[in-house]
Amino acid sequence: MSRSMRTETIEQQQLLAKYCRDGVEPTLSGVTDGRLHNYRRLVFGVIREALSSTYPLTVNLLTQKEWSVLMQEFFEHHPCQDPQVWRMPFELIEYTKNNQPSLANKYPHLLEILQFEWKEVEYYMMPDRTRPEIKTTSFWNSHWVLNQESEILSLSYPLHQKNARFISISDKGTYFCLIFRQPDTFKVKFIHLSPFFAWLLAVMKSDQVSLDELTPVITKEFGVSDQDTLKQNVEPFFNKLKTDGMIL
Repeated sequence: MSRSMRTETIEQQQLLAKYCRDGVEPTLSGVTDGRLHNYRRLVFGVIREALSSTYPLTVNLLTQKEWSVLMQEFFEHHPCQDPQVWRMPFELIEYTKNNQPSLANKYPHLLEILQFEWKEVEYYMMPDRTRPEIKTTSFWNSHWVLNQESEILSLSYPLHQKNARFISISDKGTYFCLIFRQPDTFKVKFIHLSPFFAWLLAVMKSDQVSLDELTPVITKEFGVSDQDTLKQNVEPFFNKLKTDGMIL
């Protein structure tokens, strides 16, 4: 008896879940007439809010109709796998890639925007990492101690510099962006990086070496041989990252 009841309950739950997705009203026991639509409205409201708050740049890029259709089709056809609501929007990226070729063709930077926006969510939600006890003592003579909650993103479009609506295929290129979470405020910040500063931060993160010790490599790779010029260009960048909590 109990096994039969459990089976029936599961079947009823699955029918209700399917109805919430596709709107085709099933026959369910114990349901008050005229109330079933409230379940679908409430569930879709949660999905809509989660997607819209996760992808504001995408909402701004697409037309209102395109965004509404994308949400509705994702809700109706995609079998979400993650039980955590905050992680559910991540699945929109793969769904869009596999099922929305017309949108991807119309907006060639759409998938990268979705990935870019999700990266910010990941940084907001990431577990705290242990901060190193040592600190950077000099921008010139010591290795830079960097915030471990950071990453250098390589982008094909200037998503961090330009309104998504005004980005076109002519903007396609190579761009570098630093993303990091401030250790005191836990705010996520994005900073544009030139190829030189992207290289410099990558080296500082991987090698225990000072800027002074890197000067022969910088001269060879970037043609900057004058130390005073190098100092004048790097020190303001160092000070900004130090103030923002990227350099500890």
